[in-house]
Amino acid sequence: MDSATGAAETMETARERITSLSSDSGSFAVACRETGVRPAPITDATFDSYADAESARAAAARYRAALRDLDPDLQRFELDVCEAAGSDLSVSTVRESTNERRTNGLPRARQTATVAGDRSDEWMRVENGPVVHLQGPDSPLDDEVVARQLEAKLQR
Repeated sequence: MDSATGAAETMETARERITSLSSDSGSFAVACRETGVRPAPITDATFDSYADAESARAAAARYRAALRDLDPDLQRFELDVCEAAGSDLSVSTVRESTNERRTNGLPRARQTATVAGDRSDEWMRVENGPVVHLQGPDSPLDDEVVARQLEAKLQR
């Protein structure tokens, strides 16, 4: 058996396992712990229990490792079990101290915000950027509205 056949079998088995564990309205999901991205093969899957989600996470890791054997440049994700989001948009922020000092002598901090959508190719990371609103009361804001916010903040 060649490596392509072995990878295909591993990927098929992993996908079948994930499908068998998933449910339409589960409370748990599997996503990248850093970006919130839910890559194939778990992009839209939710699970009824933490244990089912953990089994699916392991199957997804095997799937992606087999795929990486065929494509060494495949993007890597640190997959973890999380609550299934009620929204198509998720945001995570991290604030870190640095060894640098501002001109006024206070320590300089670095803040990173990661915004992820509901598809695996929909995310962005912003470091030390201006804060803008991406979500309105009922839906994500139009790109033009976000662009105007950014322009206004950058001109200050």
